[in-house]
Amino acid sequence: MIDLLKLLLILALTISLLFKKWDLGLILLLNSVLAAVLFAYPLRSLPLSMWRGVSHKDTLNLALAVFLVLLLAELLHRTRSMETMVQSLQELVPDSRLLVALLPMLIGLMPMLGGAMFSAPMVNEIGTRLKLNADRKTFINYWFRHTMEYVFPLYSSLLMISALVGISVYDFIRVSWPLTFVAIAGGVVWGLVGIPRQQHASNGKSKGRVWKELFASTWPLVFVILTVVILQTAMIPTLLVVVALVLLSHRIGPRQWRDVLTRSFPVPTFSAIFGVMIFKRVLEDAGAIQTIPQTLSALGLPALLVAFLIPMLIGLLTGVAAATSALSVPLVLPLLTAAGLDTASAGVWLFVGGFSGVLLSPMHLCLSLTRAYFKANWGGLYKAIVPSVALVVAAALMIVM
Repeated sequence: MIDLLKLLLILALTISLLFKKWDLGLILLLNSVLAAVLFAYPLRSLPLSMWRGVSHKDTLNLALAVFLVLLLAELLHRTRSMETMVQSLQELVPDSRLLVALLPMLIGLMPMLGGAMFSAPMVNEIGTRLKLNADRKTFINYWFRHTMEYVFPLYSSLLMISALVGISVYDFIRVSWPLTFVAIAGGVVWGLVGIPRQQHASNGKSKGRVWKELFASTWPLVFVILTVVILQTAMIPTLLVVVALVLLSHRIGPRQWRDVLTRSFPVPTFSAIFGVMIFKRVLEDAGAIQTIPQTLSALGLPALLVAFLIPMLIGLLTGVAAATSALSVPLVLPLLTAAGLDTASAGVWLFVGGFSGVLLSPMHLCLSLTRAYFKANWGGLYKAIVPSVALVVAAALMIVM
């Protein structure tokens, strides 16, 4: 019980400092030191754990991928491609409320950590026209970006959970598919309801011309999505090629590069990335995660509740769905199988527990990065996220009962 209280103390401190507008990267560094002290992890080993977190290939790949995404977004904005894209889409999808939700859903088909940053500039463009505040823009971009994660088979989180419970990803989806519709409903209720209908007036262009302009403005995004999702090429080389092609096609010279690069490297964004990965590594090295199952099991709680809370707490602490499944499923799956739950339903329940924690976690990079991008308030944001998550949990409970 004491170890669980230590973890809850770290989580409470994180939330408290976030509401005081501390930088997330700094908070996570403090959390790393605090975790080492609370769990008696030798302080002389702490710098090595931090270095391993910073220098791990996943950390460096993530930082480079996010930088390239921000760089591409800045180039599209600077060349007015983003504006043309939005105008073209509004010709084809006249209701801007539908469009502002559809964009992050489509971009969500490109699985990557921090991927909500890809759609954030487009949501910002349309959201500004709809006169949405920063909190609502952030929620719409964040929430709809993740609605497909319950069913899209290329997400590493689905591949991970399916492998861990011993079923195919398609068997998992045959049980989980209603959750995507419930998640969309939550996004509509807490994100779109109340936005006045804004019918975009047609500018008289032919459909053929509109499609041509849409392709001319969106080909970099389409190229990335098609090659990464369908051809399954590596994200970073694909982004490098696309950025180079945009630079060449729009003849952006060296004199503009400094400003472009500066705008593509917001310090809080990258301090959050490295902070999350350092904190995750320290928690693992200190053995903090492994203490959760024993503590909750000792409380005598129902197996279904324990099997939900353990992944949820790990998700809250790590903010990474695939890592949450990897750390939690081996620990708690036997509880559900012993209770007579079929494998697919058990997998869905464990996934929803972990993913709920991830969606609520300030350590989740999609949440922390887009909140910083839109300059939203944590309080206003959680007023929409918490009930939306609760709705999905209720639907998952109905599936497994």
